[in-house]
Amino acid sequence: MPVFPNNVSLRQLRAFDEVARQGAFAPAARELCLTQSALSESIRQLEDALGMRLFDRTTRTVGLTSAGQAFLVDVRQAFDTLEQGFQNLGDLAALRRGKVRIAAAPSVLAVLLLPVLPALRAQYPGIEVDLIEDSAEGIAQRVQAGLVDFGVGAAHPAGGDLLTQPLVSDAMVLVARADEPLLLATRLVAADLAHLPFVGLTTDTAISQLLAAAPGMPANVLQPSLRLSNPQLLFEAVSLGLGVSIVPALTARHPSLGLQGDLGFRLLDAPRILRRTLLIQRPRRALSPAAQLLFEALAAQVQTLARYEGIAPD
Repeated sequence: MPVFPNNVSLRQLRAFDEVARQGAFAPAARELCLTQSALSESIRQLEDALGMRLFDRTTRTVGLTSAGQAFLVDVRQAFDTLEQGFQNLGDLAALRRGKVRIAAAPSVLAVLLLPVLPALRAQYPGIEVDLIEDSAEGIAQRVQAGLVDFGVGAAHPAGGDLLTQPLVSDAMVLVARADEPLLLATRLVAADLAHLPFVGLTTDTAISQLLAAAPGMPANVLQPSLRLSNPQLLFEAVSLGLGVSIVPALTARHPSLGLQGDLGFRLLDAPRILRRTLLIQRPRRALSPAAQLLFEALAAQVQTLARYEGIAPD
């Protein structure tokens, strides 16, 4: 438990330090822009609060008592610590340093967050960033526990009273090998996929849950013979001819697709399914300057991707 007396002020400690530095009240009062009587009163109040004399006074000189000498070491050490603390806060406010931890869905990390980091690092090299891939439930739990500054993903019941802010909406698209005839269909509905092998994501993903809740989904989409845990693996499976899949338009911008040029995409016309991606925060907890900077860069990336079909800022 703290033992700092309630009636001891920082101003009194500064007065004590300055008198000890000057060895006299008059020059110390001038340095602190106080009257000599006001300075003397501050020292008297400090000694009364501590129950101990800090100075031996004569008509001409002021010297530290042995207790005062010991106390001065601690006071100056405390001042050094405070000064360093203020310097650290200044660095954080000026974005010269800081650490940001973000939990997000895999496609959000790959498509929204990673692309903004090169420019951010060039301008603010002192900022450290931790990006953590997780499911919608895991993101909510990490934010709830204060393990990350914010999360980016779908809403989840585990979020409880977490604050959410809409960020981007994207529609579902078919992903298939480029020679799949359905990619050229005038109108594409989910029932058109019933005769094809389907590759899905694991049931803990928000994408899988959205498809399960959508009307008119054929049995092979609801119960695929192959499920994978992340979009990159899913794209590789489709590229290998293991089936077709349905993913959000944002996921279709995954950078791994540069290695799979044999894939094609097109919007699913019916049912029209939108995935809403949210900024997720703890209530009554403001973002740090570094976290706010990263969120603003994230929002700007959303605007950049909005030129692609099926992606819209919220």
